[in-house]
Amino acid sequence: MTTMRWVVLTAVAAVLALAGGIALGTGVLDTADPEPASAADVPEQPRTTDLDAAARSLEEAAADGPGAAAVTDRLAGRNVLLVTLPEASEETVADVAASLADAGAITLGQVALTERLLDPAERQYTAGVAREALADVDDVATDGLADYDLVGAALARGLVAPGSVEVDAPAGTVVDAFDRAGLIAVEERPTRRAGVLVVVTGNGRGYDSGRGELLSTVLGGLDAADVGTLVAGPVGSGRAEGAVGAVRSGPAAAEVSTVDAADLALGRVSAIVALSDEVGGTSGHYGTAPGADAVLPALAGSSAAPTAAPSP
Repeated sequence: MTTMRWVVLTAVAAVLALAGGIALGTGVLDTADPEPASAADVPEQPRTTDLDAAARSLEEAAADGPGAAAVTDRLAGRNVLLVTLPEASEETVADVAASLADAGAITLGQVALTERLLDPAERQYTAGVAREALADVDDVATDGLADYDLVGAALARGLVAPGSVEVDAPAGTVVDAFDRAGLIAVEERPTRRAGVLVVVTGNGRGYDSGRGELLSTVLGGLDAADVGTLVAGPVGSGRAEGAVGAVRSGPAAAEVSTVDAADLALGRVSAIVALSDEVGGTSGHYGTAPGADAVLPALAGSSAAPTAAPSP
């Protein structure tokens, strides 16, 4: 009987000791260092993108600049041709087209400039197409024009005219020649030559070389037909290697207006106001990238537009 009692007491003591050890190991007396948190357990901090910075700059400038109401009927009755560059996104093109419609503009058609036209290696071929297209056109002076000045003059004869006029036979010949040569793609064929030109680009790079000067020269040739020309691109297009940046630093900078935030609503408001000014004879460069004159253009009778605060 005594032996049995001793065995039972011994077993109970062992169980109590084990339970106490577990409690001590996991309680306040446990001094072991906690397992370090893994990188996956640490919440990622939000990063500020160029788009965020540009949106903030536009919002801060909006109090002193044009609001959405500024676009209403600002281009009423103006005939516009929409021109796209290869890197332009469908979304940005559609948004710009909608803003033009809100401003009362009439978009006559849409034409895309192709990679081949913008390739400096195709200079002789492209100039040859332009020269042949203008061979029987009497009202375009081509003497002394360099290759891409000639291309700009030819495209101007085919696509634009002051005040907008009907497409005549020479204009149709030029458009057909460039289309067949793979230098442009006519997505919506205009029936009139437009008095206003809006060029939409994307975030493509490579314009900080001969391609950028080429683009600026062609746009200068188009604008020389006494029409208003605006180049609009998303945030990032105003960098040196972007299309907007190339125009701002190129030979057409004084004649062609630019906006580098057309993927933002306020950027498109800026584009409409800038285009209205351009049609009135005043060119300007707006947005958040280096080379902009201001973040937003000023409205007539308002205080001066906020000075640009370029993003890095």
